[in-house]
Amino acid sequence: MPANVNPAGRNYDASGRLARARQTRRAILDAAISLFTAQGYGATTLQSIADEAGVAVQTIYATLENKPTILSEALDVAISGDDESTAVNERDWMSEVWSAETAARRLRAYAAAVGQIMDRASDMFMVVTNAALTDARLTDLDAETQRRRRHGAASVVRSVTAVSDLATGLSEERATDLVWLYNSPAVHQQLVRAAGWSSDEYVAWLGAALVREVLGGEVSGISELF
Repeated sequence: MPANVNPAGRNYDASGRLARARQTRRAILDAAISLFTAQGYGATTLQSIADEAGVAVQTIYATLENKPTILSEALDVAISGDDESTAVNERDWMSEVWSAETAARRLRAYAAAVGQIMDRASDMFMVVTNAALTDARLTDLDAETQRRRRHGAASVVRSVTAVSDLATGLSEERATDLVWLYNSPAVHQQLVRAAGWSSDEYVAWLGAALVREVLGGEVSGISELF
């Protein structure tokens, strides 16, 4: 039997069905991101997500099962910028972090990548952290999110040490601590959301701070970044 014909003889477009299912899933996640960041996790109902996405609540149950799963998947979309399965470290916009000729360029490339991620996802990171305070089902998600950020920081430090020494007296573990601190969504929230820094100012500061703290010494021209 041909692959595109079902037993009743009707044409069966599997690729079309998969594409529509993916579009529906993305619509649900985009709606969830919008509502979670606007009104918080607790105040957002499955019905409101369904209404925002233009689907039935039953479709949400069939596609993503429940609200904690939606939050987890929505965070991944916000971080990556899409629903592709490619890991963040393998994205094109992370390539210079692993390939730039100098450690300083790798750190500044990482700062630019963090800026992209935080522009999309710092609000969602905070939604997860705040939601975990009142919903025990999300404690593991918040802990895993922190672990993934630290794992990312460690991989950046390893990239740096492949081409340079760290600052005098700084171990890889302590360097990871520093990168993990500086790439925190809370820092982005304070500087960009609360203090009103532009994305460019945040990235410039982050790159300079990482170079100074991880590699040591003064960063020339730092006052000219703002």
